[in-house]
Amino acid sequence: MNNGWISLYRQFLDWEWYDDINTKSLFIHLLLKANHKDANWRGKIIKRGQTFTSIKHLSSEINLTYKQIRTSLGKLKRTGEIVIQGANDGTLISVINYDTYQTNELTEGNPKVKPKAIKGQAKVKQRATNNNNNNKNNKDNKDKFNSEIFSEKNKQKYGTQLLDEFYLFYSEPTQDGKKMKFQTFDTWSTAGRLATWSKKDYNGYYKLHRDELFRRGQNKPKPIVDESELDPQGLNDYMKKLSKQIGRS
Repeated sequence: MNNGWISLYRQFLDWEWYDDINTKSLFIHLLLKANHKDANWRGKIIKRGQTFTSIKHLSSEINLTYKQIRTSLGKLKRTGEIVIQGANDGTLISVINYDTYQTNELTEGNPKVKPKAIKGQAKVKQRATNNNNNNKNNKDNKDKFNSEIFSEKNKQKYGTQLLDEFYLFYSEPTQDGKKMKFQTFDTWSTAGRLATWSKKDYNGYYKLHRDELFRRGQNKPKPIVDESELDPQGLNDYMKKLSKQIGRS
């Protein structure tokens, strides 16, 4: 597992998460941890480009908190770098386009393979992998689902941590890889599911978000009018309206 090496081209500098230290560290760690060939582990087949791990293990291996690991996994999943499949005893993570970073020749550490040949073969494999993974309908559905969940309105209402958690759960692919979990329901309402998820608030993210909004004073009622412009009778009427507004909030 610790033999061989991976290939990172300079193009990696232009990657959208390159300046995100936590996400970059996690992704490189996953590249290094992923199997370079299919293998059996505790009754499971872990394929090339996959690693079976857990939030706890990843946290201890790269010294990030559970929260930081979950957030970075969510980012990598949203931009199509990885696929995550949950299990009772851990998490199976697949690196998309794994052959871009590690060809068979690199894996075996063959000193006779010329860099030019490696680069050419990597390009061929990259094109083949792209063709196999670029299912337009699935990508469009995923992008639409992502945009719907991470709207500015939802960010303001629920906070990004809860939305990340919600997205990771409902965008998990089915066993055949043709659908995401949310697409298996007969009826689906993102707004309704989010409301239910926030009420259950599994990890307390919604409460933290509400507390933060309260500390910033964003939950205070907006003034109905400018108090300085009211006469005594108008001020009295205004206070009645304000009391009713506070009662509704």
